[in-house]
Amino acid sequence: MSNSIDPEKLSFSQAQGYEELPAPLKLEELNQKARTKIWNCLYFAVLKSLDRTHQVRLVKEPWLYILAYLHVEFFSLPLDEFSRSYEDFIDKYKYLLCGQAPLPFNKIFDLLLHIMRLELCPPKFITDLARIFEECQLAYRINETQPVTIYPVTSQIEGKELLGALDQLRKNKFLGAEEHLRQASDFLNQSKYANSIRESMNAVESVARKLDPKSSTTLPQALAELENKNPLHPAFKKGLLALYGYTSDEKGIRHSLVDKSKSDVGIDEAVFMLGTCAFFASYLSRKHNAK
Repeated sequence: MSNSIDPEKLSFSQAQGYEELPAPLKLEELNQKARTKIWNCLYFAVLKSLDRTHQVRLVKEPWLYILAYLHVEFFSLPLDEFSRSYEDFIDKYKYLLCGQAPLPFNKIFDLLLHIMRLELCPPKFITDLARIFEECQLAYRINETQPVTIYPVTSQIEGKELLGALDQLRKNKFLGAEEHLRQASDFLNQSKYANSIRESMNAVESVARKLDPKSSTTLPQALAELENKNPLHPAFKKGLLALYGYTSDEKGIRHSLVDKSKSDVGIDEAVFMLGTCAFFASYLSRKHNAK
């Protein structure tokens, strides 16, 4: 991840060299500072919803329904065991988010996505979490458009570019490509790297097919048809076809349902393909959609 840091956000001690500069976090890493900020965000959001007419502080809408939903769907617990007590909420969620034995990073992200993808979730809560991810320099960014998705990134700049590419696809009505990229991110966060790479490449194919529905189902032939209308830069086309060839040849990626062998790919390859395919898909949508 990039080491670029906004000097305006540094403390006096950091700027003058008395303390170390904050280090960007790595993929699959969620430090105590980030965990505490996430807890504080949830704590304050629920605090504002309290029903103070009773002697015991009780959670009310919308967080009453959100927490009840988590109790049943995320934790798989009986609904009759759910408590509206604010103190019970603190005891449970503070322990899970930033206690002595907190949830691993991926389960915290699962929990946050369960909340953020609910129609009842306050938009401000999502925006506040997105800001926390940036402030803590997490190797992830939150795309606030529903269904909300947490995308892995390798630098601050890439994070902005990735969200920009997704926004471009949405504006140009390439919702299928956006959905493939969302699924690619979900698979990546589940450590299913081959599935993630397959979905990333599917996003590019989805754009090519939508631009020319009469073309073949394979990306190389779809690009050939598109070039008849609007030529691609040779280096760009070569890069696209090279990536397609990689995903077609690597075991377990393009043909994972047929070949069950383990593909030789990991998180680095999956993150690279997610960002690269998002940029390629966005480029194709801009270049050809206006024609």
